[in-house]
Amino acid sequence: MVKKKILIIDDDVDICMLLKRFFERNNYDVEIAFKGKEGIDLLKDNKVDLVLTDFRLPDKNGFEMLEAIKSINEEIPVIIITGYSEVNQAIKAIRLGAHEYVTKPIYPEEILLLIQDALSDSTTNVEFEKESTFSEQKPVEQENDKRNPSQVSSDTYIIPNSESSKKIQQLINLVAPTNMTVVIIGESGTGKEVAARMIHDASERKGQAFIPVDCGALPQELASSELFGHVKGAFTGATSDKKGSFELAHNGTLFLDEIGNLSYENQVKLLRVLQERVIRKVGSEKDKSIDVRIIVATNEDLSVAMEKGDFREDIYYRINEFKIELPPLRNNHEALNDYIQFFIDKASDELGMKVSSLNEEVLKLFSLYDWPGNLRELKNVIKYAVLMSEGSIIEKQNLPVDILKALKNLQNKNSFRGVKEGQEESLLLKDITANAEIKAILNALEIANNNKTQAAEILGIDRKTLYNKLNNYDLLDT
Repeated sequence: MVKKKILIIDDDVDICMLLKRFFERNNYDVEIAFKGKEGIDLLKDNKVDLVLTDFRLPDKNGFEMLEAIKSINEEIPVIIITGYSEVNQAIKAIRLGAHEYVTKPIYPEEILLLIQDALSDSTTNVEFEKESTFSEQKPVEQENDKRNPSQVSSDTYIIPNSESSKKIQQLINLVAPTNMTVVIIGESGTGKEVAARMIHDASERKGQAFIPVDCGALPQELASSELFGHVKGAFTGATSDKKGSFELAHNGTLFLDEIGNLSYENQVKLLRVLQERVIRKVGSEKDKSIDVRIIVATNEDLSVAMEKGDFREDIYYRINEFKIELPPLRNNHEALNDYIQFFIDKASDELGMKVSSLNEEVLKLFSLYDWPGNLRELKNVIKYAVLMSEGSIIEKQNLPVDILKALKNLQNKNSFRGVKEGQEESLLLKDITANAEIKAILNALEIANNNKTQAAEILGIDRKTLYNKLNNYDLLDT
């Protein structure tokens, strides 16, 4: 079987190499270009099935790339990589013929799903069926796309040996066999999508699609099309029919992440789907029945949003059938070691490294850190450290700079309690005095939002004296 060829155009070498390795492991051929002109030349000289291009290149922007690519091959799917601040450009790119856009930070598994969908559409050229239900036929993706989207992600799951984790597993086992709508509550990075996938994989729908949708990243102008699909000619740039997330998830599970970010208009449309289990594509006059298990996630209290009028009461009571709350990592430190080892093993496998563990100093620092980004932050820090490691043990110098700075600040803040470097609290008068000064300086800096002049005024000393003390206590980077 001939492999499909993907052309990646991006001036970020790290992103290019990461995606190249990932796609090649998923049985694609990959070409790379770091400039727009270089990519266009490759496209002219090679048979390429799909182009993945950054919007901002050194020599061309996304609109220029689209025009050049489509002039060579009008039918080739193009996926644009864009930053969050460039959503308007992404909308315009869609209307100019881009198949889809991906907002940074990018996740290879998400892009892989989009690529498979784009290539499936381009090879089968399947038109939307005119019937109003799916009942008489198999979904298009089951007939022509043999992948199982729920298995595309390379993620596997871990249940740490902690009481809170075991309780979550019990709740997942309890609700998974049902068709109840589940609300997963947790801070950003606590693993809400992982929990949703675990529910899906333990349900009777596990052989069907699992489709994640980040409601917070859906621009209002395209949300209806992304969720419910559109028909050819529905708006400028709609050159073919498009399946929405609900249709892609037919017979499977749809995961709506950060549901509180949906606009009021799309909340109204969602309510109809929840009540009647039918969708109407943008530009269509016919309804289609769907069979979808819905899991939603939020990092905010929906009842508070409801009281403010930001979230509809009728939707809240429709989705609030079963609730699972994921604790932040700072409240689940007993599971930290399990997660650390899991992410080390996973990163080592993905990057082809042979890293086995952290050294004692790094492990101690990790245990003191609050991990505001939760599991996502821990995963990214460890993946970076594994890549930077020169041996089998992750050393302190292998950590990202921002984490090193945060850990240094943490050590400084803890030093007045004698925690620095794991030493017991000193009873020497000079140490007690120094610790008290450090505590006062750090508190003043926090109150003054790190403004040194204001902090000096709060402390009743001049600015020069403050700088001398910061230097003496190794706090200048604070």
